[in-house]
Amino acid sequence: MSVVELTEDNVEEYLEYLGEDVAENIGRTFYNGLIAVDEDGSPKAGIIWEFKNMRKDSERESHIVWLQAENEEDFNELLDNYDKAIKSEGIVKSCFSLPAKTSEKLKSMLRSKGFSVGLMEGNKITASLSEIADISAFKKIEISDAVRPLRSATQRDFLDAIGRMMELGRYGTCEDLAYLPRLYFENDVSCYAEADGQICGLLLFHKTPSEKLEVVLMCVLGKESVKILPQLIKQAVESGYEYYEPDTVIVIDRHDYASLALGEKLFPRGFGMPVYEGERAEA
Repeated sequence: MSVVELTEDNVEEYLEYLGEDVAENIGRTFYNGLIAVDEDGSPKAGIIWEFKNMRKDSERESHIVWLQAENEEDFNELLDNYDKAIKSEGIVKSCFSLPAKTSEKLKSMLRSKGFSVGLMEGNKITASLSEIADISAFKKIEISDAVRPLRSATQRDFLDAIGRMMELGRYGTCEDLAYLPRLYFENDVSCYAEADGQICGLLLFHKTPSEKLEVVLMCVLGKESVKILPQLIKQAVESGYEYYEPDTVIVIDRHDYASLALGEKLFPRGFGMPVYEGERAEA
């Protein structure tokens, strides 16, 4: 048994084991992964994590976003290598959030490595494009000329807006927002709002390999934010209908107050999938 670091050069070898939506993150800044393989090179266990809060030494965290292992021996080998990797980065806390449906076997293994484990409602909620379009509140909203599809923004204006969002610590679910190419975002459905000659609001979607549309950044600056955000959402929905089927899945990660409030407003009866969550303090 040996443990291999996942890189852009070798991730294709393990695509079937990882799944395409998981594998696409390998190569992004702050994302890391390890695969435990047998003597034939077949994967037996794997882990992918994302570093968070790396700009603050006292708050550096590792968020485990994918983990798989069939037995304790492979799991222990994998976690020993994970521990070495995060120690070199000065991580003070490890967290995880894993689908309960596929992670039942991992509970005792994680506890044996010092993690707390609890069954929770996950942050991610999903709805089809048509379900969002059918929300009655949107029918009364008028989209102003200040709201436009992202494809119409100049590269300079887009980068300036990203820079302002980063300065304010508003990077949505993308810790590496400053490093992502513009084409990471779905430019036809993503949209922006402009005021006084500069972008003041962004609603950015990422299209996953499995054709889901994930909301990755939702931020509007200024006193008109309450009026502008619903317009951005309606613009995104209308653009979505031009390019995608009505049953296309939209994913909202309720990672902060704004996205939580949006989820409550759009889907008051919506629930996230059950997940096992936990954490561990690191030396």
